[in-house]
Amino acid sequence: MGDWMGILLLYLLGSALLILELFLPAYGLIGLIGLGVLGFGLYEAFLRSQMAGMISLVAVLILLPVGLVISVKHWHRTPVGRRISPPNPELTEQDRMPLSDLEALIGKTGRAITMLRPVGTCQFGDRRVECKAEHAMIAKDSEIEAIGLADRTVVVRMSTRNATA
Repeated sequence: MGDWMGILLLYLLGSALLILELFLPAYGLIGLIGLGVLGFGLYEAFLRSQMAGMISLVAVLILLPVGLVISVKHWHRTPVGRRISPPNPELTEQDRMPLSDLEALIGKTGRAITMLRPVGTCQFGDRRVECKAEHAMIAKDSEIEAIGLADRTVVVRMSTRNATA
């Protein structure tokens, strides 16, 4: 039974090293050592019994991917994960451009400063605004007309004066 206890300790040590890799910025070195310890545990299990080695191999092949998926889903909550990828800021209504400013542009004509594929920049008077083409693409320097709003973006189409020319 002492041999099996040693193999169990190797599996626990390897798993602990893989978990520790999540919390310490070791550039994968601790995880690599953990995989090596798990591999050595598998080797020792196969030395004791082929059946025990196969059971251990299947368990490791199932638990490693499951552990990887769980760690990827929860890594951003670790101290290292929070430092590397801080949470997205919560936008409030004061952080967004007021809709009334954009609604004032509806019905006005302007010029496409960039090509709209379908999103680009347009100029209405002296004001530059990000716009979205209603259909297809609109060429740069085309005259456009604002027709509505979609997700705080001005929707434009080619001006009717351009269509007849």
